[in-house]
Amino acid sequence: MLGLAQGPPQIGGASSQGFVTAGSFLNGGFAAWFMLRVTLLFFLPLFACVVTGDMISSESADGTLRTLLSKPVSRESVYCAKYIAAVIYTVALTIFMGITAYIIGAVFLGRGSLTTFQTGTIIGAQGIYIFPETEGIVRLAAAYIFAAFAILSVASIAFFISSFVSNSLGAIGSAMLTLIAFQIMGMFDFFKPISEYLFTAHMESWSGLFITNVPWEQIFKSACVLCAYSAGFFTLGLIVFARRDILS
Repeated sequence: MLGLAQGPPQIGGASSQGFVTAGSFLNGGFAAWFMLRVTLLFFLPLFACVVTGDMISSESADGTLRTLLSKPVSRESVYCAKYIAAVIYTVALTIFMGITAYIIGAVFLGRGSLTTFQTGTIIGAQGIYIFPETEGIVRLAAAYIFAAFAILSVASIAFFISSFVSNSLGAIGSAMLTLIAFQIMGMFDFFKPISEYLFTAHMESWSGLFITNVPWEQIFKSACVLCAYSAGFFTLGLIVFARRDILS
C-alpha cells in the first residue's frame, strides 16, 4: 500500500512544499507497467520478429515452400494463414508477458495500488499517478492490448520481408534496423514534419492510459497509424508473394 503525506519544504526548490511516501509502490501492477515500459521499444519487437521473420523465409530456404505451394491451395490462402498465425503469436506474446510480470510481481512484491511515473511522451503525460488496484489492472490490460498493435506493426515488416527472401536473419535484421532507424529519425528536428507518420512515434501512446484524463482521441489515432502500417505491409507482402517465383 502506498500513501502520500505532506512533507517538509524542499531545500533550494521552487516549491514551498513536498511530500514523503509511506509504504512501497513496488507490487505486481508496477512490475507489469515497468516491464512494458522497458521492453516495448526493442525486446518485444525482437522476440516477435524472430518468429514472424522466419515463417516464410525458413521454408523457402529448406525447400519446403515449393512443395507446399504445389498443393491445390492458392498462394493467397497460404500467405493469409501464416499471417494470422503471426498475429496470434504476437498478441499471445504480449499478453503472456503482461500476465507473467503481474503474477511474479504479485507473488514476490505483493498487490496494491498502481503507481506510475510519467516522464513525458508525445501525449505530454508527466508526473506521478496513483490508481486503485482494480482500476490499475484495467488500465494495464488496455495498455497491453495497445502494445500488441505496436509490436504487430514491426512484426508485419519482418513478415513482409520474409515473403521474398530466403534468409531469416535478413528479414529479422531488416525489420529491427527499420525500427531503430525510425526511432533515430524521430530524435532530429529535421524529420519533425514527417515524425507523426512514423510508427515509432506512436508506439508509446499507451502511456496516456496512465494519466487522469485519458486522451482517447490521440490513443485512437496512434492505434490507427499502427494498424495502417500492419495492413500496408501485409498487403505488400501478399502482392509480392503471389508473384514470386519459387525455384527451390
